[in-house]
Amino acid sequence: MRKLLITLLSLVFIYLLWPYIAVFNLYIVLKTKDIAGVEKCIDWASFRKDFRTSLDNLVEVKLKENLDKREINFTFDSLTLAKEISDKIANPKGLIYLFNQPDKFIQQIRQIFKNTLPPEKMNPPVPEKTVFEFEGPNFKSLFDKIKYAFFTKPNRFRLSLNQGGLIFTLEWELKGFFWQLTRMKMPINKI
Repeated sequence: MRKLLITLLSLVFIYLLWPYIAVFNLYIVLKTKDIAGVEKCIDWASFRKDFRTSLDNLVEVKLKENLDKREINFTFDSLTLAKEISDKIANPKGLIYLFNQPDKFIQQIRQIFKNTLPPEKMNPPVPEKTVFEFEGPNFKSLFDKIKYAFFTKPNRFRLSLNQGGLIFTLEWELKGFFWQLTRMKMPINKI
């Protein structure tokens, strides 16, 4: 009976730890700029769809702001603006850029909305793969970066973190035997 209890508790512990391992894996592949690794960690179909919806909402908010100020800088081409931006960012190269240089990413989006940068000029640089250097646990930094992390369902996990002064919420889903990132909520109010 004792062995069964230990086995069950071990399985529960492993299950609870499992999404954190997936988060750490994504962190490593983003930090080392590993395009193939990023490709495997994300469910691209749902990620792109949700990312584009977030950008559509941002374009709608910015359009209303400009209409209220009578500074109409948008055209009907603005309807494709979210698609153009999401095509540049919702891919491994773009996410590596967003992770490693969030301030530059946000600045480029601001420039697009101010009409000082055409969307086609927004090109994340090609990342050069680096080696991950394990520095040891920095728990203070870890607790400063993570706002919260919890299961929303048995097969879903949510993590909110502070990266470069910006709050991102990541939603993970268990797909088969692996956790994959399915949604990322960006700090739209900072744009």
